[in-house]
Amino acid sequence: MMMDFVHRLRCGSKPVIFAAALSLAMVGVPTAIYGASQGNEEAREAFANAEQFRAKRDVRSARIELMNAIKADPEWIDARVAQAEVLLSLGDGIGAEAELDRALQLGQDPATIRHLYGHAYSLQGDVQKAREQLSADDIPRKNQGYASRIMGKVGLQMEDPELASTAFNRAMELDGKNPDLWVDIARFRANTGDQAGATNAIDEAVKLDPENIRALQYRGELLRFQFGLGAALPWFERALQIDPNDVPLLTEYAATLGDMGRMTDMLVVARKIIALDGLNPRALFMQAVLAARAGNYGLARRLMQQTKGALDNVPSVLLVQGIIEHGEGNHNAAVDKFRRLVSIQPDNWQAQDLLARSLYLAGSASDALDVLKPQVNRSGADPYAMWLAGRALEAIGERGQAAAVLNRAAIHDAGRESAFVTGAPLSVLQAEAQRNANDARIVVPYIRALYDAGDYTAAFAEAKRLQQGNPGASAAYILVADVATVMGNYDEALDALEQARSIRFSEPVMLRLVEVLRAKGDMQRSGQVLAQYLNYNPSNIAGLRWMAYAHLETESWAVSAHILENLRKRIGDNDALIMAGLTQAYTGLGQTEKAIAAGRVAYRVQPSSPVVSHIYGLALMADGARQKDGISLLKKAVAIMPTNPVYRKSLRRAYAAQRATRKQSRS
Repeated sequence: MMMDFVHRLRCGSKPVIFAAALSLAMVGVPTAIYGASQGNEEAREAFANAEQFRAKRDVRSARIELMNAIKADPEWIDARVAQAEVLLSLGDGIGAEAELDRALQLGQDPATIRHLYGHAYSLQGDVQKAREQLSADDIPRKNQGYASRIMGKVGLQMEDPELASTAFNRAMELDGKNPDLWVDIARFRANTGDQAGATNAIDEAVKLDPENIRALQYRGELLRFQFGLGAALPWFERALQIDPNDVPLLTEYAATLGDMGRMTDMLVVARKIIALDGLNPRALFMQAVLAARAGNYGLARRLMQQTKGALDNVPSVLLVQGIIEHGEGNHNAAVDKFRRLVSIQPDNWQAQDLLARSLYLAGSASDALDVLKPQVNRSGADPYAMWLAGRALEAIGERGQAAAVLNRAAIHDAGRESAFVTGAPLSVLQAEAQRNANDARIVVPYIRALYDAGDYTAAFAEAKRLQQGNPGASAAYILVADVATVMGNYDEALDALEQARSIRFSEPVMLRLVEVLRAKGDMQRSGQVLAQYLNYNPSNIAGLRWMAYAHLETESWAVSAHILENLRKRIGDNDALIMAGLTQAYTGLGQTEKAIAAGRVAYRVQPSSPVVSHIYGLALMADGARQKDGISLLKKAVAIMPTNPVYRKSLRRAYAAQRATRKQSRS
């Protein structure tokens, strides 16, 4: 028994009460192991029911039956251990630890449940305790595969890919037919950027167990990442047919529905999650998002408060919290949320725009400008960011610089957004890349620097080498495509982008594919790519913009107006290009008053834009009584861009129409 006591101390479990320790020295007094039960009849019946539910993958019902078994016989070790296993499958590390502690007190050999303790500690985020348990040398061989798998997950928690890789390799040797292991390996590979390897691993998990909930769920998550939101739904729905009450699965399903814009469906699922888990923070957050979208910021705030800070460091949560503060006019509080968001996601341009806007409205124009400078100084800067920077420059008295920035925003020709931005000297980056030739985090900035320096041949060679060394990473192919595009090698760019799409059909891949195909003159295929992307991502703003503009080009006025009106409802009236597109669509439909109203809004947002001036001018020309105003705007567009043949042609036609009108009035 002394050895048992030492084992308990070694495993790091809660200490046995002092009276129990004293009993070790008391002759004739039975210890816990002799007092443990073998299970009475009522307990065994409940236990058998629990096993049947576990076989059917209904772990929630199994948990209830095991509670009945423990109530019927509190000293039955088997029921305690089984309950711990069920609680672990439900993600309840604290509850599992409590059951394991009681099993120890009843006499369970600690070596036989170390793998479960390690799992419980990992769920609680206590990676050191988990690692101590999982690395013990007395774990029975039958449990070592499980222990190695959990150690791999601990490696991920500790951001130690070497530990994770070693542990997962060991787990494959010991328990290679375990589908849960392959799910974890898929997550590990995805975490390290090997999307193709992650897909192969999850396919193996599904092959081993076609009804494994976690495998089906993560297959959906990978497809969502790879192709888009809609691709995930069939896999989530297939898994929900097996277990309609699985909370993690329901949570991913609801979040995907929300991202697709299916808010009513999302709300139904979120309410089901609350019914199953009343304090589920993600379900509360989803309801808060819905309230914020409806402008009910008070309700959104109350729902966020119910999460009790459980999600406060999640980027999407910080975004919504900032929007709530902004919506209620608490600009300083919004600044705090958006600043934290930018610190987590320093390359998130939308977050930077929101932070800058909040700073500007809080009276800190110079701070807003500091936030926007990196964006505005790069190729492909967002017109809204430039417009906001221009207003900030005006606020601090720099009117000359403000005019220059606002002019860039106005012509809607800021340059193609590029992945190539760097701050370190080329020589330094080159030396680092030579020392770490296979480290993408170091080589990519060197490629960017070569690109900025105009050395496209060297940049292309480095990008190709990086791609060949990282065949499972979509970003490596995007780099090749970007350099090939600027070199005019559209076939090479297209080949790289197609390979990137096979790994992950993301928004950046879609936008580049559309651009390259249009540059090659293949408008039909460009439209097909866009349609395929929107099939899985029906709410994607960038994709919908392109679709609307494509319909404007083909004079499908009604379709483009419908798309643009929906975008307007989502992002407001402050996007000059959306409002200009609506102006053009309504002009084409002959709805002149609607066209002029939309054009007026677009012109108010960006009065110095030649695009807006041209389209608004054409709308005014369609109203016979407003020809003079229309010609004035068309003249302005030509004055801003005198070499644009479309603007000049429109102006000539406007003068001709004016002369015809005058001639008709005289006759």
